[in-house]
Amino acid sequence: MSRVLAVLVALGVHLFTFAFAAIGVALIAAAPGFLPAWLLGVFLIAVGVMLRPRLGRVPRDADVLPEDKAPFLYALAARVAAEAGVPRPLVAVHDLGLGATYERVGLRRRPVLTIGLPVWLALSPSLRVALLATACAQDRLDDGVIVGGAKATLAEVKVALFGLGANEVRQRAHLEMAMTLGAWAPKTSYETAGWLGRMLGWIVGWPAVVAEAVLNRLTRAGTARAEAGIAATAAAVAGPDAIAELAEVITSRSYLAPMQAAALRGEDVTAIRRAALDRAAVREMTSGDPGPPLAVLTESEHVDQELRTHYERAVRGLGLLS
Repeated sequence: MSRVLAVLVALGVHLFTFAFAAIGVALIAAAPGFLPAWLLGVFLIAVGVMLRPRLGRVPRDADVLPEDKAPFLYALAARVAAEAGVPRPLVAVHDLGLGATYERVGLRRRPVLTIGLPVWLALSPSLRVALLATACAQDRLDDGVIVGGAKATLAEVKVALFGLGANEVRQRAHLEMAMTLGAWAPKTSYETAGWLGRMLGWIVGWPAVVAEAVLNRLTRAGTARAEAGIAATAAAVAGPDAIAELAEVITSRSYLAPMQAAALRGEDVTAIRRAALDRAAVREMTSGDPGPPLAVLTESEHVDQELRTHYERAVRGLGLLS
């Protein structure tokens, strides 16, 4: 029942979006020579565009790899995806990413596995499998086109209207101008934009907040089951010890400072990777983990060769991470 209600609420969100654009077009069509009709119509169409359904997309700063350029990485991703029970994904890499995600994008809901290169470069072969398994298991959180699209739309609206504070520099400049000129102070574009923003917030913002709260409540039980399933699936694929160690590495970011220091010293990718493997070997000795089999080690080395050019670019950007 909750799922049916969530779909109905999501459809209401999408109809609300369509209504803004439709009313804007109707206003312009009804009075094409009337300037206020154009201004209001364009405003409503812009709101409709802002509220359009989001179907997900590959991040702009991520590169989708052709399979023929990274066959070993694709084979590893396909094997982990199969063990996790999710469709075989496209693989993308992110120069500054500190994790991995598995997301459905576009109308076709094509799965894309995006791997952050700094963390990938730092992980042992076993933890690489754990990273991919955890990412692939996230597919359980996918709410589908209708509900997921509505959630994404509402999140975008919330960030756009409430996520950014006022521009303090412009506010201070306007206040100083008003104190100096008094009644002669001009009405600035900042005041006008602020008024339009407040109006848009009342029209769109609060209904969006209410709709988001309702959708989250209706899907809360399903989300909790999905999150429990993520942990179980990832542990079944990579082993609970590897999943726990991966969580500690990603949370602490203990690998990042040594990599940044090595990059600043001018060390190349080979040296940085060797040092990361040495640190991983020490952790395995401490934990008593025998480490991955030789086949996994060899596969990981082949993946490193495929990604070398991308590694070099990522290492140059390590100084941007904090």
